[in-house]
Amino acid sequence: AIPNEIAKELNGLVGTWESEGKLGGEEQTGGFTCRWARSEDKKKVCLIGHFSYKTGDQLRSGITLIGWNAAKKCIEDRGFDDLGGNATLLWRIESPTLWKGDITIVEDGETIKAKADLVKKSPTEFVYEAELDNGETARVVFRKVKTQRKKKAKE
Repeated sequence: AIPNEIAKELNGLVGTWESEGKLGGEEQTGGFTCRWARSEDKKKVCLIGHFSYKTGDQLRSGITLIGWNAAKKCIEDRGFDDLGGNATLLWRIESPTLWKGDITIVEDGETIKAKADLVKKSPTEFVYEAELDNGETARVVFRKVKTQRKKKAKE
């Protein structure tokens, strides 16, 4: 099972997020939406997310699963995109505002590793900063999109 303190951290990712920033020398925009996937008895298993990012002229979209890796004692994020790429992000919670990560990205048949920080600025904003082993850096700001509740139609 996911430890309660980890489930609480992951709860903060539920919802819709927009992002903007830079990956290497290129602008990146996009976002993701996450929700809980649950077992038959309604226990939280992992987050399932849909993402879409445009980096330069290239668009990638796909699915991500975010859960607890009990063997490695960390949050594991596995993503797969529509261009055949994938990524594994292993996050360790250092403090209430900082996660540190080891990342392996496979794009266009090439594997790239990175070290990253996820800095929580507020419950509705976080910053992803990474240094890739190919010398590039990334800095992307994520902001939670406010959701509006649907009003029930009057009968």
